[in-house]
Amino acid sequence: MRKIKKFKIPVYSYEVLRKARKHKLDLAGIGLADEVAVREHAAGLAAALEPAVVFEYLPPEDETAGRIGGDSKLGYTAGILTLGKSFEDKLANPPDETHKRLARIAAQVFMQTAVSVTSELAVREAEPEGFELGQAVYIASCPEPELPPQEATAVPLYENELIKALFERLEAAKIGVSFDTGAFAPKYSAVFALPWLSKKKKKAAAAKK
Repeated sequence: MRKIKKFKIPVYSYEVLRKARKHKLDLAGIGLADEVAVREHAAGLAAALEPAVVFEYLPPEDETAGRIGGDSKLGYTAGILTLGKSFEDKLANPPDETHKRLARIAAQVFMQTAVSVTSELAVREAEPEGFELGQAVYIASCPEPELPPQEATAVPLYENELIKALFERLEAAKIGVSFDTGAFAPKYSAVFALPWLSKKKKKAAAAKK
């Protein structure tokens, strides 16, 4: 199990702006009329980030990997990540609904970015074995990520048991994260898994097309 605290993540303020426009937020109405203003606002939120993560490789024969992937027989790097209590405090008590929605969008972007950074670290273990990492499977996340539909896995069938098992196995308490009655503490946290995909199989499949 690896533990990393207070690591740096890039702040993609343009992605926050893109999503805000997609959801038709009235940015001008809250004093964020141009791109520079939104960028500065996103940077202000990001200043409170204190990301921390624990993660570990689960081989295909592992029972927990089976719960995540069902019949796929894949190995996974499973992780628990939080954006930190200070970030939760920063987003608490927004002055209006638009600020609230913008904060949620920023949290989505920061969460997915932090998981991507974790993937970049975990792939260092996968590549020497002839594997690469696939798109993250979010077992539970606050906020929920805005992602394209994924293939069905066994996760929904075992979600509560799986989360409990991963919290114990990955020793989530070491980064100060807990999960009780369906809610994380700190609030903006996630349990996710990164599938190990064989490079050889992927190349063979591509060659057949």
